[in-house]
Amino acid sequence: MFEGYLPIDIERYSKSFALSVGIIALLLFLSYHSIKYLISDLPPLGSGLKRLPGPTSTLPYLGRVHDLDRMRPWKAMKTFSDRYGGLFSCTLGGDTHIWIARDHIAQDLLCKHSSIASARADLGAYPEVTKGFRYLPLLGYTEHLVRQRRFAHLVTTRDLSRSFEGYMALEAKRFLVELIDSPQSFFDLAYMYCGRISSRLAYGTDTPSAALIKNALEFIHQIGPSGPATNLLPVLRFLPEWIIPGKRPVRLRQEAEETLWKTLFEETRKQIGVESPPTYVSASVESREHNKDDKFLFENEMEAVYAVGMMCTVAIVTIAGPITLFILAMVLHPDWQEKVRAEIDQVTADEFLDLEHSSQLPTLRGAIKECLRWKSTVPLGVPHVLGEDYSYDGYHFPKNAIIHVLDIAMSRDSRYVDPDVYNPDRWLDEQSPNYKSPLTEHPRLKGHHIFGRGKRMCPGQDMAEAELLVLCGNLLKFFVIKPALDGMGEPIWPDPERWTVDVIGGPLPFDCEIKPRSEAKQQAVMNMRAEFKKTNLSG
Repeated sequence: MFEGYLPIDIERYSKSFALSVGIIALLLFLSYHSIKYLISDLPPLGSGLKRLPGPTSTLPYLGRVHDLDRMRPWKAMKTFSDRYGGLFSCTLGGDTHIWIARDHIAQDLLCKHSSIASARADLGAYPEVTKGFRYLPLLGYTEHLVRQRRFAHLVTTRDLSRSFEGYMALEAKRFLVELIDSPQSFFDLAYMYCGRISSRLAYGTDTPSAALIKNALEFIHQIGPSGPATNLLPVLRFLPEWIIPGKRPVRLRQEAEETLWKTLFEETRKQIGVESPPTYVSASVESREHNKDDKFLFENEMEAVYAVGMMCTVAIVTIAGPITLFILAMVLHPDWQEKVRAEIDQVTADEFLDLEHSSQLPTLRGAIKECLRWKSTVPLGVPHVLGEDYSYDGYHFPKNAIIHVLDIAMSRDSRYVDPDVYNPDRWLDEQSPNYKSPLTEHPRLKGHHIFGRGKRMCPGQDMAEAELLVLCGNLLKFFVIKPALDGMGEPIWPDPERWTVDVIGGPLPFDCEIKPRSEAKQQAVMNMRAEFKKTNLSG
């Protein structure tokens, strides 16, 4: 349902990128031979400071952009990280980019010195996005960011203790029922699970979930290096659409998104007080009516519209990828699938697995956490902009540099034994350097670096952790997952390197066999269908 259109977009953007690079290369060639840089040497450093290591800039303005595989941009950065010891700098599209794969440096800069490292960089596809109120994760460190983060924290905290748990359990049951009907649609069903929960929390109904998912997937593709060419070469944004074809899909998506989000906001607002459940929309209206501190009021209704819509988008793209990654890990590691299932059976017996069981399920939590260490769903991290000069261990980090915490390299550093191996025991074995106690609390995802650091840490970590636990746990409780078979009856093992191209992603669709564990388990799932009618689950 959703995976099909992305390769088409990639092909279109790739053609756009090739045309754009040709144009910009010609412009650079002409300008480079007609003018010289105003400053031929790098500015002097402070006393005792060193320049960061890194690859030499080989092309004027472009820097090392030619090293990037736009479909797998993290591979080149991981290679450079290994070469330069987890800290390096390079030029890309005229900007200085600093890549960090050392946890202690990331902590010092983004947490201890968060006041100078919490801004975002403008995107070529979305110029000036940091200065407005659209798209919370992309906002600069402004009043818009402060009040939208506060709003996000308030509603996610409330929803964990109110309607969220009910929606989550019901949508997990719907996922299981639909999986029996169409087991090969597990990718679509994972996105629908996340989209329906988000849609209900935001607007009180799951009806618009498909439209919200489509918009979320298009958006996340457009903000990464594999999206429009303007993201790698920002100067291209000044050229018209007929020259830079990738600009038109961005404009059309934004127009459709604004119409969708405004319509849903207005329709939901009309239902406030008419026996309707609490929603993000109602929370935004109540905040404006009752909050006397103007610092935390939305600037206008349109900011509220985008704050609510963005909450949906983030929840969809950050949770669906890890769900499909968990399924991939279970296909490739049947021994761990059995270990997790044995724990679930012992703890839950005939009960539906819910959050109350979490403290007794360390193996399940460890298996989920290990997925995100083994194959990061945010391999490049989300970039920050340095507001002031900074130094660490004698190295100079210049003001306005774009900072990346390279998650794919961070997950492969010396803290982890055999880092390329999927091994949840690293979180569960008392002899492991990664072990934390007590196991009633650890391991868990909250605080994991995929959620960011410091003042830009994702406010929805608890929701993500809860949705993953309930769905992944019940999937193994009722179903067994095996590799698909070829014509000779031999297993077809999926390739874990087949990955989406987006800044936040997951594995590309793969084949596997998902079947109920027994007739009794199948009947138990089919009995859940009746709950949908009782609760008016369709909206």
